Amino acid sequence: MRVLFTVWPMSAHLYPVVPLAWALQGAGHEVRVASHPALTESVTAAGLTAVPLSDADTMPALSAVGRFMIDDEERGRLAEALAIGPGDQDAWQMFSDYALAALRIFHTPEGSSALAPGVEHLVDVARSWQPDLVLWDQWPAAAVAARLCGAAQARTLWGPDYCGWARARFLERGGAPALGLEDPLVDVVRPIAEHYGLDVDEELLLGQWSVDPTPASMRLRTGARTVAVRRVPYTGVGAVPEWLHRAPKRPRVALSLGMSGRLFHTNAAMIADMLETVGGLDAEVVATLNEAQLAGQHVPDNVRTVDYLPLNQLLPSCSAIIHHGGGGTLSAAVAHQVPQLVLRDEGVEGPAYARYLTDRGAGLTLDHKEQSPQEMRARIQRVLQEPRFRAGADTLHADWLATPSPHDVVPVLEGLTARYRRR
Repeated sequence: MRVLFTVWPMSAHLYPVVPLAWALQGAGHEVRVASHPALTESVTAAGLTAVPLSDADTMPALSAVGRFMIDDEERGRLAEALAIGPGDQDAWQMFSDYALAALRIFHTPEGSSALAPGVEHLVDVARSWQPDLVLWDQWPAAAVAARLCGAAQARTLWGPDYCGWARARFLERGGAPALGLEDPLVDVVRPIAEHYGLDVDEELLLGQWSVDPTPASMRLRTGARTVAVRRVPYTGVGAVPEWLHRAPKRPRVALSLGMSGRLFHTNAAMIADMLETVGGLDAEVVATLNEAQLAGQHVPDNVRTVDYLPLNQLLPSCSAIIHHGGGGTLSAAVAHQVPQLVLRDEGVEGPAYARYLTDRGAGLTLDHKEQSPQEMRARIQRVLQEPRFRAGADTLHADWLATPSPHDVVPVLEGLTARYRRR
């Protein structure tokens, strides 16, 4: 069969689906990946066929995503409509701050009758190539394209299902008639659907099913049909540096702030505190920080800085990793059975992953705003020295192995495609 992935254009969104795309190709299926032209090089570097949508001059740059965030007034109305309470804050922040803006940037602008750049191209690609299955990530125009060409379609989740959670809350509260406002997911999809003569339904909003790499205990309540898949870490490609061939003489600790940290902000104060903290360790620290993140920083003698190094190369030699709490970094550490320390204030998805990690004894949290370098250093030393953290990492690894691999889910996707394809 033919499978078209439509991926939100960040490496942090592409990398989770690469092993599944490989598994599909390995089973004999044709795979293409449609996205912003900015992602083309990363797609082809992974050995996949890229379909650039529109062109770089007309597609919005990711730096413009802030213009698509909801304002305080709309945020307040939605929070009241969804009855957001203290226990909902993590999911609410991810949905309202990130997920909605990510959906809006590549869809019809509010109040405009024109389709956003790339939408018509995506529909044309689907109509001409005739995929059997469309897998999409935060790009529901792909669901419309699938409907128009008769393909089955499903979401590929990169973390907890914040959009599914918000949709379920909206419906539980009575929907638009009871709440007096439209679901923002419907606001995103309706102009595109109506342009092509379609009615908005649940399948266009949330897919016919979802491929979900999120650990079961972290999943949000949505009621959606899901296919669980092991998040096999793919973290880019590159030549293995010569120094990695030698075993470290002291415990090696990785320090990584993720792809988003490299692209959107440097958090200089936090980086300074962390460099001071690890500088006092009897350990070899490898910090994957780029030039902007290191600007004006003092790098201790025991810290090796590398602009970029795939975690799959680095982690097998590490005794611990300090990171921002992103799902990709956490999963890579789980796959390599490495205990972890999560920085509390670095990124909004961190708290959920930090709880998942600490509840299972596989690591600790660090907070440079509340803890001194000495206190943080003591926590790192505990993770390096106390066997229970290695045991916790082994437990997470066993849970990871028990989740179906990308290869395992290929027959499931084949069966679901046969059921939902309409041609």
